[in-house]
Amino acid sequence: MQHLQLIAALALGGCGTAPDSGDSADTAVVVDPDAPVVTSAQVTCYEHTTGDHYIQWTAAATVSDKQGSDTVETMARIEVSDARGDLGEEALVCAGGTCNGSWKDQDGPDLECDTIAVGTYDFAFIVTDIDGHESLPLVVHGVVDGAG
Repeated sequence: MQHLQLIAALALGGCGTAPDSGDSADTAVVVDPDAPVVTSAQVTCYEHTTGDHYIQWTAAATVSDKQGSDTVETMARIEVSDARGDLGEEALVCAGGTCNGSWKDQDGPDLECDTIAVGTYDFAFIVTDIDGHESLPLVVHGVVDGAG
């Protein structure tokens, strides 16, 4: 979605600058001034070993919107990827300026929960407001929680 907005803006001569050398790294990111902002985020995992064995993932984010936190949609998402590409997507529930979600390994992307693996996953938190403005993604890496 962000790439389409950037391409449209460049084609119409709007916001953003076209690269003059063919290097896409020179392209400015189009920021929607009315979009909400993910101000902080974290993802943790732990191996649950009592009873059923599974990996539990939890995610939390704080968000703001200049129209007020009550204008952020109640559903948001996390796009999960690594060097190989897209690994899946998870849902978050938002209210009062925070977004939270959790999932078990068998219900979501097949991710490992160890101190090396969690640092290789990109968790991109994205929220939308009631007017359809989408935030830029805030990308974080996971951490292993000592719970279990």
